[in-house]
Amino acid sequence: MKEFTGVPTDYSKKEHWLALPEQVDKRVDVVYLYPSSCQDKKAGDICAVDNKSMLQGAKRNFAQQATVFKPFANIFAPFWRQVNAMKLSEMSFEEVDRAEWAEPRTDVYAALDYYFENLNQGRPYFLAGHSQGSRLSYIVLEEYMKEHPDYYANMIAAYCLGDSLTKQYLEKNPHVKAAQGATDVGVVVSWNTEGPANKGHASLVVSPGAISINPLNWRTDDVPASADLNLGSYMPRLLFPTLRKLPVNADAVLDLERGTVIVTEPRLKNCAITAIPGFKRFESVFGPASYHGCDYSFFYKNIRKNAHARAKAWFAACAK
Repeated sequence: MKEFTGVPTDYSKKEHWLALPEQVDKRVDVVYLYPSSCQDKKAGDICAVDNKSMLQGAKRNFAQQATVFKPFANIFAPFWRQVNAMKLSEMSFEEVDRAEWAEPRTDVYAALDYYFENLNQGRPYFLAGHSQGSRLSYIVLEEYMKEHPDYYANMIAAYCLGDSLTKQYLEKNPHVKAAQGATDVGVVVSWNTEGPANKGHASLVVSPGAISINPLNWRTDDVPASADLNLGSYMPRLLFPTLRKLPVNADAVLDLERGTVIVTEPRLKNCAITAIPGFKRFESVFGPASYHGCDYSFFYKNIRKNAHARAKAWFAACAK
């Protein structure tokens, strides 16, 4: 295992947890890693674990994403040092990657150590993340879980949305498997959501060799899934920890060449990152028609139904 950068955050302290269930009353857990939540112009490339901007953003993202799992899972979510979102547009992919292998990796591994040693009690669990949280999840799957096969054996699935699962990554890490259907377990469920106009544009979260699974029909080919299969599409509120129900639901079709989920419904174009007031600057980071902020919310109830189905499948196949 590679050397660690810096001193890990102390996860025996409750204040370093975004979410700890008051009562553990579900059969499965979720360990959730939030996306880039620090938007502090005065902070450095890596924000502190108690950075006010990150704490506020993490709580908002938790409410808009991790609550997908709330009806059937105990949710655990650490606060962890991460790359400052305000610096992303100034950094190359390689610079971001190096930064994530530094203090963010140190904290996430420390949080997992504490979780498995003190909180998990042997329950099966999901790993769930978004964007930078998914990037850290890929690091966890690549290195941490390889070092801890006993922990890995109890993973129902990893929902790594908003960052690319690539063919090269899977070849490098044969112990990691990509989801191929709606109920396979011990797999990675991944996609990036875009509009057709993002074709040909660079995106920080869309890597060469990316692959996705369709979040409506749970296929890995390019058979389209109509909006009729969508149980409800939502839009995250920018300043509030809530979701807004959209008047139309997202459809989904895989672009197999680009490795992304394409939403073709034109009435959702105002949900693109660049359509949000003040976010036009992120066009160079994500492209002109990225639905990066809606990877969970466009398919919120479908993800919930799918995760519940995977949990049932895990108990049927793996429970001792």
